[in-house]
Amino acid sequence: MNNPIRKKSKYKILNLLPLTFLLISVSTFVSSHSPSYTTSKTQRLTETKNIHELVLATLNQTISDTNLSSSIFSDHLKYLRPKLAHLYLCAFEDCLGLLDDTISDLKTAIYKIQSSSLDSNDVKMLLSNAITNQDTCLDGFTTSGNDNNNDRTYRLDERLKKNILNISNNLSNSLDMLQMISGNDSSPETSEVDFEYPSWVSENDQRLLQAPVQNTSFNLSVAKDGTGNFTTISAAVSTAPNSSETRFIIYIKGGEYFENVDIPNEKTMIMFVGDGIGITVIKANRSRHDGWTTFQSATVGVKGNGFIAKDISFVNFAGPAKEQAVALRSGSDLSAFYRCAIEGYQDTLYVHSAKQFYRECDIFGTVDFIFGNAAVVFQNCNLYARKPNPHQKIVFTAQGRNQSEEPTGISIINCSILAASDLIPVKANFKAYLGRPWRKYSRTVFIKSFIDDLIHPAGWLEWEKEFAIETLYYGEYMNVGPGSNLTDRVQWAGFRSITNATEAAQFTVGPFINGDTWLNSTGIPFSLGF
Repeated sequence: MNNPIRKKSKYKILNLLPLTFLLISVSTFVSSHSPSYTTSKTQRLTETKNIHELVLATLNQTISDTNLSSSIFSDHLKYLRPKLAHLYLCAFEDCLGLLDDTISDLKTAIYKIQSSSLDSNDVKMLLSNAITNQDTCLDGFTTSGNDNNNDRTYRLDERLKKNILNISNNLSNSLDMLQMISGNDSSPETSEVDFEYPSWVSENDQRLLQAPVQNTSFNLSVAKDGTGNFTTISAAVSTAPNSSETRFIIYIKGGEYFENVDIPNEKTMIMFVGDGIGITVIKANRSRHDGWTTFQSATVGVKGNGFIAKDISFVNFAGPAKEQAVALRSGSDLSAFYRCAIEGYQDTLYVHSAKQFYRECDIFGTVDFIFGNAAVVFQNCNLYARKPNPHQKIVFTAQGRNQSEEPTGISIINCSILAASDLIPVKANFKAYLGRPWRKYSRTVFIKSFIDDLIHPAGWLEWEKEFAIETLYYGEYMNVGPGSNLTDRVQWAGFRSITNATEAAQFTVGPFINGDTWLNSTGIPFSLGF
């Protein structure tokens, strides 16, 4: 559909002139910086300072560009609102929220770069979050033949699309510049030693996760029978303080809660405690088919940092015919899930962005049912493939890394890859794969896990012809079970049978999600290494 706004926009597309000069400066710097060039300590410090200044200039310009894009999106939405199908209203809302998130991430990145305790990995993660936000914005306007929009299809205005792509390019350039800094890799040393908890989980949170419900003090409680402070979870979340630096615990008594729950950015350090898998159940049935973006289809969507959930089932019961229908979406940095079930079909668990950890969770789905661009570790979990629609292929993961320098990926350690009860009688009729590349630099590893016989001998599935098979990183290390045989695995350049413990260890809790710095605070048991 052509752009419905006929009048000339009062906005320029973007002010690219300052950034053009900036990128010329970057190119000049790169061309003169040979890896074999020997520099003194003073020269290296000067070069590092220069790159930091270039990155800061780029990020400040990108914040201006993002503010401008947000204004243009807002104006378009005001004009188009009466004419748009619900799916595209959701897509505009997603973009506006994600652009706000991007500004917040970039301001935090600038603060970290300017601070004396710069951790380049933290900055890279923030830039990766921002890149993912732009990808997600554009995803909302992607249509398929199964979108149920009464032929009211809206094609995103090319100017808006170019603005979003320009923001992504600026962020990609910043990642490249950070990578040039000598000694930039500040990942923790790898270790194969098991610890009871990752260190980013505080001792208090450790106690909370291990304590029985009856021995836990809660800030609020939710109960359908009226015996708590609230009868809905959303009401309890709304009452929680903003920008909390201490743990705020909401006890959700056993029962089925039919609601969509959103935990916004300002609701930090929230913890949900239930009575157990299948006992405390949060469920809803939004789907792409019924006019929601994949992002907004989530039964529970989390943005606020430091979120923890324990002993809860997250369910999207839209069913296999409704296609994309998310049960849980997390973009919460340092979020953790312990003894939870996440149940859906296609696109069950959206590990959208930031650092995440899942321990002893049961995850059910059919197509791409763990997907997104977080840096995420699954430890001691059960991943269950359900019976899909006829002619569908089962795919466990679809990782969304779009730039080579993003510190993201899906790491599956000491887990079990299994068929769910409805698939077992008919699993010979379906092909199942460990993953496929949603984005160009998709990265996923399976380490010391049990892989059952439902997995096709090739192991991995192409996304579209030969897309990403040269640039992805898919690895398997010391897995067991009838589906773990590597003899007939794909012959892609990006696939590797990992034989080196050091290479595998980079995807463990310690180095991959900096688990030694935050998991201790959650109270969830974990192993830093294998």
